Amino acid sequence: MQKKEYTEKNLIDWVDIFSSKIVNGLSLTFRKEELDNIRKDDRFVKEIRKDCGIYYFVQENKVKYVGRALPSVGLKSRILNQMNAFGDKEWDCVIKDIHTEIGVIIFNEIEQWHFISALEHYLIEKLERPVFNKRC
Repeated sequence: MQKKEYTEKNLIDWVDIFSSKIVNGLSLTFRKEELDNIRKDDRFVKEIRKDCGIYYFVQENKVKYVGRALPSVGLKSRILNQMNAFGDKEWDCVIKDIHTEIGVIIFNEIEQWHFISALEHYLIEKLERPVFNKRC
């Protein structure tokens, strides 16, 4: 049976649903950049280096991976680790594709950090475990 793949729009819709269940909602910022642009110019990762939240990889309009970056690590570190995680043939196809995009959902209020793991698990479940998400 073919595994269903979901788009970034599905992911963003589910973030809105998740946030709406929290009394005052979450203060979030969404950003996205092509992987190739990040490799050529590191401004994107420098700007988000200490931010925490969710990051995700999109290839051919399909969400391939969802991860989290807690305040102790930051988005820059997690994204760079994933961008340079060569060795798995299928993942290499994602991170070598110049059109792959990396999206981030930044938690603007650091005191809301404890929702990051819950949102990550929620998205992985709603996206029916993207192809490269091994744990949940």
